[in-house]
Amino acid sequence: MKKIVIFVLCGIILSAFSVISLGKEQILVGSFTTVKGKVTVQRGGEEKWEKADVDMPVYPGDKVKTEAKSEAELILDDGSMLRIEEKTLIEIVDSKIEEGTEEGKKSFLINLGLGKVLNNLKKLIHKESRYNIKTQTAVAGVRGTEFSVESQKDKTEVAVFEGEVDVSAPIISGQSVRVSQDQQTLVEKGKAPLTPQALSKKSRLYRENIVAKFRQRVEQNRLRLEEIRNRRQVKIEAMKKKVEDFKKRTQEKIQQQKEKKEEKLPTVK
Repeated sequence: MKKIVIFVLCGIILSAFSVISLGKEQILVGSFTTVKGKVTVQRGGEEKWEKADVDMPVYPGDKVKTEAKSEAELILDDGSMLRIEEKTLIEIVDSKIEEGTEEGKKSFLINLGLGKVLNNLKKLIHKESRYNIKTQTAVAGVRGTEFSVESQKDKTEVAVFEGEVDVSAPIISGQSVRVSQDQQTLVEKGKAPLTPQALSKKSRLYRENIVAKFRQRVEQNRLRLEEIRNRRQVKIEAMKKKVEDFKKRTQEKIQQQKEKKEEKLPTVK
């Protein structure tokens, strides 16, 4: 029975660690800079959810979930930042940065299930770069701006605080609107996006109470991006060592049990 437990535990931990052991450190999306309340991460291809913490790396295929009175902030490797509000579920579908300079081609896609995210993006210089957030009723596509997307069961609200965002309804071909700074739009299920209007009172209060402070943190984190990357790498190396130590201890226990079993076997004369 003990042997079975050891194998099972080993399988669970190694499975959870597969994102690192298989080399995913080469395609990192970014890492957490803020975690408040109950925030969990589900690695791509895994079933279990693990507790998120500051400097934890994030990879394509990962899901992030925040519970009530909880929030998290992610910094991407290009310095863009994403704030995940309470009761929100996102999936990082794809993230690619062409190797070379900052001017390389970049693409980023998030599926927003329910909840709200605030984005502050570095300007995408390459003409083919894309940053998209997809919900059940809308797609918001940008090239460098500050905006929020709130997804509810049958509608999506997009509010722009800086720059411009193109919003479309995926099931209605060709129906899109461009939302400019200090404007917002609403996309209801099965309908085209509404004509952009001035920010609502709710959105203006959000800009004053949340966006302004978030913008300051974005600027601070961009200045220390290299430090953040280094801290994240330290965490990755610590995770690697933890798993290697576990593997070593497990192998030692298995060997000890094997030797004990052999000692109990009757001697053949």
